[in-house]
Amino acid sequence: MSEVKTKPPDVLIRTFNSAETVKLCLKSIHDNIPFNRIIVADHNSTDGTAEIARSMGAEVHSEELGLGYATKMLIRESISEYVLFVDGDVEVIRPDFVDVSTRYLNDRTTGAVVGCGRNHDFLYGLPLGLTMFRRRDILDINMPDVIQGRETYYLQELLRAKSLNVRYVRDAIVHRSTYRRYRAWPEWQGAQIRMTPGRHIRQLAYAIPIIYMMHLNSRSVRNYLYSPIFYIKLLSGYLNPGKFGSFDRRDFSRR
Repeated sequence: MSEVKTKPPDVLIRTFNSAETVKLCLKSIHDNIPFNRIIVADHNSTDGTAEIARSMGAEVHSEELGLGYATKMLIRESISEYVLFVDGDVEVIRPDFVDVSTRYLNDRTTGAVVGCGRNHDFLYGLPLGLTMFRRRDILDINMPDVIQGRETYYLQELLRAKSLNVRYVRDAIVHRSTYRRYRAWPEWQGAQIRMTPGRHIRQLAYAIPIIYMMHLNSRSVRNYLYSPIFYIKLLSGYLNPGKFGSFDRRDFSRR
């Protein structure tokens, strides 16, 4: 790949009750990411998330509608050529991520660059834990305002329609997910699949290797053996979206 001058991205973060993790996330961005601005869309947190973000130099916008609205609002608010989504429970550990991503995105066939977890052998999907795009490629994203999850489906479909590929950068983050503590998280994920507008069979089939790769990345035999049960729970959520898909993200902290 030819050398190109890095153009700092706007960093985009969606938060809700992220006080437990967002300070470390923002510190890691300041330490490892050259950026233009840090823009936060906060889902009216009640634990001081917004105040922490502001104290660390972020621009904070409040929203009450959902993850789809927050995602689109951040893209609209950004002005840089590149945008970098970072989850509020992620610690960025690779200081050359933006440089590597910029070189990848200099290839017009690449539409997104994903920063993967430390020591993860299996690279997959389009998570927004640490993912960089050309802003112009995703300006026309169409997703419902009120969705609470599976927003990556709409981004995957957009990149597929534009014949753009996803590239991966190893050992870029440590992900301290708080949502996965929720006991019905697999069912909730299945319900989110059901709520997308199409390609359900493809998504359910794709979920099988993803679950196994996710658990292999954890390097836990117990997690790996749990994979079939996880998938059965996901199917249960898919078949019962009214029961498992109606929780607001704020409900996770109470379960």
